[in-house]
Amino acid sequence: MVNVRSGVKGIVVVNNRLLTIKRSDKKFNAEYSLPGGVQQYGEHLIEALKRNFLEEVGCHIEVKQFAILREYIGANHTGSSLSGSHTHVIDHMFLCEILDEQNIGSGTGPDEDALEIEWISLKYIEEFRFFPRELIPYIIDMAKGHHPHGIYIRDIN
Repeated sequence: MVNVRSGVKGIVVVNNRLLTIKRSDKKFNAEYSLPGGVQQYGEHLIEALKRNFLEEVGCHIEVKQFAILREYIGANHTGSSLSGSHTHVIDHMFLCEILDEQNIGSGTGPDEDALEIEWISLKYIEEFRFFPRELIPYIIDMAKGHHPHGIYIRDIN
């Protein structure tokens, strides 16, 4: 049985710092990731992203622009908990702005592995275990004001 999942992620950069979720995640061997989650059946991508931000981060966002489409095909990655599986994840990432910063950290339903919300300086992001690492150059470029009309990143872990 093939499991295709659509996900959404938000890229929020303020004062050259990236909003991340710090995790205790053995599955992907990562500690930091972008806020977001799974799109539910019948839910538009923007609605899914706004819902996931309320659940994970606790704040409302304005979705500014589509930025990155990333795929992950489990059968192509050894060492991942999904390796060899029939899982195919398509993540849609958007540049976002936080509307109520005072509510950060009061998520209504954070993931079990979420430890806290953390802002990471883009100057030092390479020193963190950020997932997926291949996004870092694109996020740094976007923080410098380069906003492409959508980047497709093929099958990264």
